[in-house]
Amino acid sequence: MTQARLLYIFSQPENHFTKRPMSEKIHLKSKAGLSVQRPINNVAVFVRAAQQYGIDPREILAGSGITMSELNDPLRIITTAQEIMVGRKLAQRAPAPLSGLDLGQHHHLISKGKLGMAAMCCEKALDALKMMLTYIDLASSYFQYDLTVEGKKGCVRLKELVSLDDFRLYVCETEVVSLYTICSMILDDAHVFNEMRFEYPAPDYADRYKEIFHCPVFFDAPENIFIFDAAILERPLKHANPLAKKVLEQECRQLCERFNERATVQDKIRHELLFAKGDFPTLDQLTGRVNMPERTIRRKLALEGTSYKDILSDIRKQKALELIASGDCSMEKIASQLGYSEVAGFYHAFKTWTGTTPANFRKKAS
Repeated sequence: MTQARLLYIFSQPENHFTKRPMSEKIHLKSKAGLSVQRPINNVAVFVRAAQQYGIDPREILAGSGITMSELNDPLRIITTAQEIMVGRKLAQRAPAPLSGLDLGQHHHLISKGKLGMAAMCCEKALDALKMMLTYIDLASSYFQYDLTVEGKKGCVRLKELVSLDDFRLYVCETEVVSLYTICSMILDDAHVFNEMRFEYPAPDYADRYKEIFHCPVFFDAPENIFIFDAAILERPLKHANPLAKKVLEQECRQLCERFNERATVQDKIRHELLFAKGDFPTLDQLTGRVNMPERTIRRKLALEGTSYKDILSDIRKQKALELIASGDCSMEKIASQLGYSEVAGFYHAFKTWTGTTPANFRKKAS
């Protein structure tokens, strides 16, 4: 099970108004890696959004291996790659540019399933945040959370765990609005943050940020950082229920254990290749990441009916289709991103995958 790392330092007399040591330092940090598997909750949100846009949900689920009937199964586990595939298709088919500001509002406490309910049953806001960060895999996050408190000031930093390229703004907006929505529900207060800074440029609709978050917002910052009054962490929660929290936390722990048990070697290798930053890792480089000798990886992949070479080819094909369809990259840049030293090698591989040339595929996609 993944645990948040906690650090407490006390060095001053207690402030009896806040019932928290005045100079207490708190440091909470979620795990530094992206889970291979996750709940189906986010995909269910994508489907509801598709229906609101008048899109047939089967269109965005096509090719993902997820069926409509499975959306009603709270125990259904999917891979992160499946979730991103569905999210990308929704973004591509939306009648207007899809904003994470809108979609993020669907990601509230209840949409997080047992984790959301467990957080709601905590005694204080700080306890709820600990719960969310400890079982972050159940929140279907794409970021590492780093929460620090020193004196009266608290900060939350968000660090991207993977490179999402053209999907980056959408995912970040969704995640941050979800964070804000959850915190405002826990605190029963619309004023959660005092100031928010985002590391990406201001979008055309930047004025909407202040309307949603109710605080000053800045862009082109060195990092994603959100500042708040530390006192809010000590607020008692109106739905606190220690017994229910204990039961729900046990269920969260069991779900996280299931994620680790159910992930196949193929899932793990595909995950590492799909979310690799920079060059694709070699099989030898993957041994440390999946904690398994190369010989064992080869043997288990063979038992699963595949190989490292087949998975890498499939990942390259998937990324090529996405990059070509986006229309933003030259063929030379796409070939380089996919690890081909020559464009001719990429053209040959693409024709093998699809039966057509990259140029013809882009023309049809547009």
